[in-house]
Parts: sequence; structure tokens; C-alpha cells
Amino acid sequence: MKNFFSRLLTAFVAVPLLLSLLYLLPWSGWGSFVALALTVACLEFFALTHPDDKPARWVGAALTLGVYTALVITDFGARGPASWSLAALVLVAPVALIYTVFRPLAQQTAMLRMASMALAPMYLGTAFATNVALGRVGQEQSRHLGAGLVVFSLMVSWFGDTGGYFAGKGIGGPKLYPAVSPGKTWAGAFGGLAASALGAVIAHFWFLPELPLARGILAAILAGALGQIGDLCESLMKRSVNVKDSGAILPGHGGMLDRVDALLFTSVTLYGMQRMGWLIP
Repeated sequence: MKNFFSRLLTAFVAVPLLLSLLYLLPWSGWGSFVALALTVACLEFFALTHPDDKPARWVGAALTLGVYTALVITDFGARGPASWSLAALVLVAPVALIYTVFRPLAQQTAMLRMASMALAPMYLGTAFATNVALGRVGQEQSRHLGAGLVVFSLMVSWFGDTGGYFAGKGIGGPKLYPAVSPGKTWAGAFGGLAASALGAVIAHFWFLPELPLARGILAAILAGALGQIGDLCESLMKRSVNVKDSGAILPGHGGMLDRVDALLFTSVTLYGMQRMGWLIP
């Protein structure tokens, strides 16, 4: 219960801030906020892979922010010079490898450090950028729609996390994937999907009437399921380096990566749906 109340307090502080950024301030404010969150997530990520190499953490964060910036500015190549986003994605791997070669440190860990330096811009930079791009796609019709799509992506992820938490604690039962995340159960997984679907219902009837109800529920279930896989991916990363939380910046939630692990996959899924014109026709 102490952990739950810490989560609740964090939500009371964070939710008004996020809504103000999305609905009241220029869209660049949301992009800057996401960039700040990405920086924190990058430093946590590289603290796992480069525990004894602080300069490498900042180099990795800079590479990841470079990819994020190029993708946001060009909206994944849909506007502006598309070559920026392509160059950012293509050049990051050799730059990361060259940097690692000239900072060899312990050669036994070189493969892990090289792989993680190239992975983070794709895993974090691209996924964080889709959250901003999702709002920009909707903003082509109205500011309200763009902000609503981003809120919808947050609700699918965080409702799923909360629903899974209560269903898992309240019902228990067989474990979902004990080798990776011992606390998660099948009841929690289905409870999380139900809560994600509830988020779509609330969005349709409250702040996003443009979202067709049936499509919204289907999208929420699919994105919520992939979000749970994203949660398991981050759990596996932490388990591989024997770490419980990626950080402690958010009371009750751990680190930034712990909070956005599912959202990364959710945002990518919903952005893809909206870009294809399937989510909101």
C-alpha cells in the first residue's frame, strides 16, 4: 500500500503537468519535455550497460537525442528533408562502434557496450519520437485531436499497468513469465488488457469522440498487449545485469525506463495505426 500511495502522489503531480503541456502550451513544449524524459531514460539505460564509464553514457544519450531530434523535426521523413532522419538512423551505428573501439576498457564487455550504444537510439530515440509524432499527425486536423491522441496512448499504457497491478495482486494465479518477471500473472495480463480497453472507452466518450469506439478498443488491446511485451523486455534487461529498478527518479515507479517501458511499444503501435489512417479515419 505504501508503494501504491507513492504512485498515486506521483500521478497527482504529473498528470496536471502533462495535460498543461499538451493542451495549453505550444507543441514544442511537449517535444522538449519528451526530450528531457528521453535524456533521463538514456542515462538510466547506459548506467545498466556502461556502469563504470560515465562519459559513454553521455555520448550514448547524445546519439539517441540526435536520432530523436531528426525524427521529430522531419516527422519520420514526412515533412522537411527526409534525409535527416535517414542519416541519423544509418550513421548512429558506425559512430557508436568507432567510439567503443577508441574506449576499449574491458574487452570482455566490448560486445555488450557496442550493441547497447547502437541499440538505444533505435529502441529509445525512435519510440520516444513516435509519441511526439503521434500528436503531430492528429494536429494536422486540430490541436485538440493531436493532444487527445497522445493522452490516449498514455492511458492505454498506464491504465494497463494499473489494471495489471490490481488484477495480479487481487486474483493471483499462474505466473505469466516467472523467468523474467516473477511477480506478473496471467490474471494481471488479462486485467491489464481490460483496463487498456477501458481507457479507449473513456477516451471516446470524454475527450476524443473522433476515435471510433470499436476501433479504439481493438487498438487499445493490441497496443496494450505489445506494451506488456515492452515491460517484459525491460525486465529482462534489468535481470541480465542484476538490477531491480532502472532508477529512483519517480517515487513508487522506480526510474524513467520503468515508467515508460510499456509506453514505448504502445506509442509505436498507435503511431503506425494513425499514420496508416486506421485509428482515426
